[in-house]
Order: sequence, then C-alpha cells, then structure tokens
Amino acid sequence: MLIPKEKPYLAGLNSYYLYIDKFIEHLQGEIGSGCLYCQASDQELLVYFDEREIVRGVTQNNGEHAEVSQSLEPVIQRLSQKNFIVTIYYLEASAIFFWGQMPPFKRAKSKFSSIDVSLTNLTHRFEKKKFSGFIDVNVPGHDTGAILFFHQGERKVGSYSWGNGGGSPSLEDYNCLLDMLQSNVAIFSVGQFTPETVTGVSSNTSSEQLHLSSLTLAIKEFMEIFLQIVRKNTKVDPLIELKQKFLDHIDEYSVLDPFRNLYELKYDGTITFADNVPKEKIAAGIVDCVWKVIEDKGLVEKFRTAIKNWGYKTALEDRGIDVDR
Repeated sequence: MLIPKEKPYLAGLNSYYLYIDKFIEHLQGEIGSGCLYCQASDQELLVYFDEREIVRGVTQNNGEHAEVSQSLEPVIQRLSQKNFIVTIYYLEASAIFFWGQMPPFKRAKSKFSSIDVSLTNLTHRFEKKKFSGFIDVNVPGHDTGAILFFHQGERKVGSYSWGNGGGSPSLEDYNCLLDMLQSNVAIFSVGQFTPETVTGVSSNTSSEQLHLSSLTLAIKEFMEIFLQIVRKNTKVDPLIELKQKFLDHIDEYSVLDPFRNLYELKYDGTITFADNVPKEKIAAGIVDCVWKVIEDKGLVEKFRTAIKNWGYKTALEDRGIDVDR
C-alpha cells in the first residue's frame, strides 16, 4: 500500500480499543478529511474519509492485489478478526479526492539509488515516456522522504515528510527535495498506475478499446467528485439535478436524451455506453451539464479545488473536453 509521507495526526493506536465507525465519525468532525491506516503482520487496511462520508476503503493481504470498496463493511469485518496498529493522517480537501480515487498500481520489483540516476534525470525520462505513476523517495538513516505523483509525464503533486495535507503542487517543496538530495543518497521505488485493472480489460485488448475504457473511467471519476461535492454541501439529489439539466439542454445535447438509450448513468457515477455511440459527445455534454449544476448551487470554488490536481483530467482534455471552467 501507499500511505502519505506527512507526519501522522495520530499514531500508535490499537484497533482492539476502537469502534472504528464511531472513531471515523469523530475524526470527520475534528479534522474533516483524511485517512485511517491499519497494519497487521499479514494485512493492511486503508479508509479514506471526508467531512461527510467514506470515500473509499482498501483491504490488502500481503502479496495479493488490493480490494477496493465504497463501503466500510470489508474493513470492519477484518478488524473484528485480529488487532491492527492504527495511524491517522490528515488530508486536505483537494488531496482526499486524489488519494481516495487513486488508480491501482504496480510497483517495480527493483529499487535504485540516486547515485545511479538523479531525481531530475528520472523525472525527465518520465516526461518523455508520458509516465503515469509515482516515485517513492526514501533517504536511509533520515526520517525524510517524499512521494511524487505523475500523470502523462507531468509532475502533479507531492506528499512530503515536512509537509501537511498530503498533496502539495508547490515547486518550493520539490526544490527543497532536490536540495536535500544534493547531500544525501536516496533510494527510489517506482510504481506505475494500471487503470486497465479497474476497467477489466485484458492485456490483449486493442488500443482503441483501451482508449474508450479510459474515457469511461475518467467520466466515472469526474462524476464521483461531482456527487461527493454536491451531496456534502446541499440536500438535493445530484443525479436528479443533473438529469434535469440534460432535459433542459436537450436541443444542445441531443445525445443525452434518455429516451435514445445511448448510455446509462448509475447512482454511483458509473457510466455504461451502448455500442457504436458518440462517446466523446456524450462525455462532453455530461461535463458541461455538471458545471451548470455546480454553478446553480454556488459550488464553483469547491469543485475547482477538488479537480485542480485530479489525475484523470488529461484523459478528457485530450479528447477536446474542457474540464476546467
């Protein structure tokens, strides 16, 4: 698993003495958003939460793939079977979406040293390769380090041991890391995001299918952010509001006409396209109507903050869909 580099908000707790659901409710009121990391000898658990709800739960047995859930149930089930050491990290509102919606990843088997390749050269290589993933930077013998996240070769945010909030886009923090590595040897561990695991496509799937699956995943992630923002700040049903916008602008976005059965938009934001439909046009219409709802509800600044460092933004922008407004 990957956990923030920042100093924990709380550490050294034992799950035996905690009612986790009540404890998370307490944390929601005290720090707002963050993650709860539970570690045992053969299992790790993560719970991401914001002020109102559970964003995502992750469970992983040693040596196996992580399992993701939108519910707290799988985590509570495992906590009832053994004791875990519990650590709490504070994550800023913009960072919780980044960490909570992070795609699956695969770590490289080997690690390497900054003596072999500098961090600057490594980031240049990632830029050329349009790499999406992270570099986990650790300095042996020092309680310092960082995790740098990349999307399509662009460094987006970093989690720094001296930072606060879990997602800094600051050039100053990055330069501070570079300065530190001038006098210290670092060990780099690289992880690559594998969104195809989420969409269920195999390694033999055609590049066109991968392209379309990426669009489906990007819209789902975009919708999840929209749903969380509206549900947290209003008492309305976001999907009812959004589908009303579809009808209000049917002349402009005829592809969103629900009676044409070109797509299905579910309560959790998952979208399923029918065969041979204009997926990019449907996605563009959904994004535009989402913004119309956001504007009506006076949530523009909150929504902009949430998608500022969103990793899948490029997947839509590369198709000519304007995400930022």
